[in-house]
Amino acid sequence: MHPQQPQGITINTKYTWMAFMLAMFKPKALINGHQVNLVWGDNPIPVPPGTHTIEVWVPYLWKIGQAVIQVTVHPGGSVPVFYAAPAITFMKGAIGTQPVEVPGKVAGILLMVVPLALIVLCCCGSAILSAVDGS
Repeated sequence: MHPQQPQGITINTKYTWMAFMLAMFKPKALINGHQVNLVWGDNPIPVPPGTHTIEVWVPYLWKIGQAVIQVTVHPGGSVPVFYAAPAITFMKGAIGTQPVEVPGKVAGILLMVVPLALIVLCCCGSAILSAVDGS
């Protein structure tokens, strides 16, 4: 049995291992124009019943991964909000009332794998060419 959730919003924030540097910066939210400091993970925030506009981002030199959602909290109810910071800083974040995927995950992996493959190719290229020529 789950404990009774307080009335309000619970914002769950996450980032991908590829964007591990985001761990140094705590996300922020703007709820109906009021700024709220968040942590990575669950953030229960009491709000009155009604419709609420929520904007979440990660502060850096600019707002990384901005995402906006509007939710309605019913009397005595609680609404879960899920936010995922992007894998690439210039992309928007993802937000929803169901768990969301990290935006730009494939592009982030490609940006890590392609340069690594080029480095390996450059370092081992002459050995590979010698082996091919010697056969």
